[in-house]
Amino acid sequence: MRLMLIGYNDGVLTALDGSRPAGSVVVLEEADLWKAKGLATRAERHPCLGEVRFGRYQQDEQFLEVVRDVVRESGPLDAVLAGLEYAVVAAARAAEELGLPGPGTKAATVLRDKLLLRETVRAAGLPGPGFREVRSAADIAAFSRGGACVVKPAGRQASLGVLLLDAGADPDAAWRYCTGADEGRQLADRPMNWRYLVEERLYGPEYSTEALVRDGAVVFCNVTRKYTLDGPVPVETGHTVHLQDPLWERELARLVDAVGYGSGILHAEWVLTGDGPRLIECAGRPPGDRIMDLVDLAYDTDFHDRWVATLLGEETGEPPAPVRASAISFLTAPRPGTIAAIGDVDAVRALPGVVRVDLTRGPGDTVNDVRSSWDRLGSVITTGTDAAGAERVAREAAGLLTVTLTDPEPAAHAN
Repeated sequence: MRLMLIGYNDGVLTALDGSRPAGSVVVLEEADLWKAKGLATRAERHPCLGEVRFGRYQQDEQFLEVVRDVVRESGPLDAVLAGLEYAVVAAARAAEELGLPGPGTKAATVLRDKLLLRETVRAAGLPGPGFREVRSAADIAAFSRGGACVVKPAGRQASLGVLLLDAGADPDAAWRYCTGADEGRQLADRPMNWRYLVEERLYGPEYSTEALVRDGAVVFCNVTRKYTLDGPVPVETGHTVHLQDPLWERELARLVDAVGYGSGILHAEWVLTGDGPRLIECAGRPPGDRIMDLVDLAYDTDFHDRWVATLLGEETGEPPAPVRASAISFLTAPRPGTIAAIGDVDAVRALPGVVRVDLTRGPGDTVNDVRSSWDRLGSVITTGTDAAGAERVAREAAGLLTVTLTDPEPAAHAN
């Protein structure tokens, strides 16, 4: 058995280390990202990884030449996986060319473009917010007419460039913020094309659905409660997995039909408005923010392996039900500055209910205002008998990891 993973992802590889044969995975990555992220050292930790190939897959089809070379030189592939958001279309395109199960190139393309997704969902008769493509601040102003709205890139990730505008907000500042979004080494070092949209602002609690789909039918669906920062930048601050509601599987089935999705994994985000669920966006790859880990903990399952098994056509049995609650809370700094210390990590790890503590920044690192998921400092994962208990422990534990900055608080200036 051989798998190709397009877009290096440590979480996916770690899961495959425990469930698939050594040397069975071929990773295809952009050469400059491999170098910029220092992936060679990280790759050495994964026994499942047998080969690395370089190719251009971000807004480029050169990667197909690499896929053909791999098959010609070392035999057929059994499945193609998207490890990252920017690899979704490439993985679907490769699977389609090789005659393997996958989402389908058309569906993957729709999922990668929020404008196309809005148009597709509306054409299928599913309710959603009003929207339009924008090319200037004047377009934002013409749509909003001074009211509340949301401005976002049509094809970025990690909440990058997304801005929630209240009534009376400045469209010029919103346009500059949205189009100036920068995620550094997450993108290959070459020109990229981006589109932007404005849409009606939705209000209500937020959820995501994580699903496995086989030949257009939903075979597993999880519901995650999500929490975001207060204010104009909706970066996630936490997630919780526990009780499930059939409502979400019905909504997801309608979405799958609307986009013509074939086989694979879906991560859709929703707002539960007073008129019912409304789709925010949907990704055709594994969810980020350690949601895969939360599902594993809540269901006593291996969500990554079930995903791979779905693409391989393996029997996965009846979908599991949650046996406990799981939650994650993310760490942020109180303001920009340089980190001096971050709480007592060992003491937090020893707390009842705490499963894992991860820090992505440490003393000496510079932190900025939180504008995307990349600006968070780490996370705490917990479990509990119910959602409220798991959430409480996660938030309390994260609160104990106080971030101390070396830079003094800016002094207030008198007018």
